[in-house]
Amino acid sequence: MQSNIENTAPRKSFLHKFRTGNGFASVLLRALLKRKDVKVGLGILGFFVVLGLVSLFYLPYNPISPVAYQLLNPAPPSSKYLFGTTNLGQDVFSQWMYGTQDTLLVGFLAALMTAVLGVTTGIVAGYITLWDEPLMRAADVVLTLPALPLLIVAAAFFRLTDLMLALLIAVLSWAGMSRTVRSSVLTLKRLPFVEVAELSNVPRWKIMFVDMFKHTLPLILTYSLFAVGGAILAIASLDFIGVGPANDYSWGSMISLANDHNALLAGAWWWPLPPGLSIAILITGLALVAYGLEAAFKNM
Repeated sequence: MQSNIENTAPRKSFLHKFRTGNGFASVLLRALLKRKDVKVGLGILGFFVVLGLVSLFYLPYNPISPVAYQLLNPAPPSSKYLFGTTNLGQDVFSQWMYGTQDTLLVGFLAALMTAVLGVTTGIVAGYITLWDEPLMRAADVVLTLPALPLLIVAAAFFRLTDLMLALLIAVLSWAGMSRTVRSSVLTLKRLPFVEVAELSNVPRWKIMFVDMFKHTLPLILTYSLFAVGGAILAIASLDFIGVGPANDYSWGSMISLANDHNALLAGAWWWPLPPGLSIAILITGLALVAYGLEAAFKNM
C-alpha cells in the first residue's frame, strides 16, 4: 500500500505544478482553457483524430466492396447503413471513416513540412543579414506562384503519393510563414537577451534555433494550424477533379463520385453530404483553435 502511494504522489505533484505553474506551457494552457472557441475547436479536431485512428483498426464494412445488393441504389440511411449507400451499393459511412485517414495524414504532414521550411528560412533570413536578400527573394517568387494550378499540373504528369503531395504543398506554402517568422526575428535580435547571448559566446545556431524558435513559437503554432486547413482543402480539391493520390475513397473523391452520378439531383443527399460537411467542420475547428491561440498569446 505504501509503495502505491509513493508511486502516485509524484505524478499528482507534476500535474498540479503544470496546472498552477508560471511556465510558458502552464500559462498558455490556462489561457486556452478559458476560451470557448478553443474548446470547441479542440473538440472538433479531437473527434476527427479519434475517428481516423479508429478507422485504422475497425470499419463497419469494406469501403470498396458492395455490401447492399438491393435493386434501389443509392439507398437512403438506415439502421444497417447509417449514411446510406452509393450507386454501387457501397457503405458511405465506411468510406467516410476511411477517408479521414488520408485527409489528416496529408494535412498534418504538409503542415509539418511547411513549418520546417518556413521556420528555418525565416530565422536564418532574419538573423543572418547575408542570407536575408536571397531567401526573401525566393519567398517572393513562391508567393507569386499559383499553388493549386501547379499542384494540378504536377498531379496530372506524375503519380503522386501522399508523401509527395504533402511535400509539394509545403514547397508552395512555406513563403508566408517564412516572412512572418523573419519579421519577428528582426525585432527579437535587437533585444538585450540576444546581445547578452552573443557576448557570452553562445553558439549562433543555438541563439537561432533555440532562443529565437522559443520566442516565435506562438506565431509558428498559429500559422501551422492554418497550414493544415489549407492542405486539407488542397487534397480535397485534387481528389475532387480526380488527380489526387491513388485513394478512391478520400473525402474529395467521395464528393466527386457523387457529383459524377448527379447524387443531389437524384435526391441521394446522404452520399456527398458527410464528406462535404466534414471538410467544412474540420477546417472551422482548426480556425477556431488558431484564432484562440492568437488571442491567448496576446493576453499572456
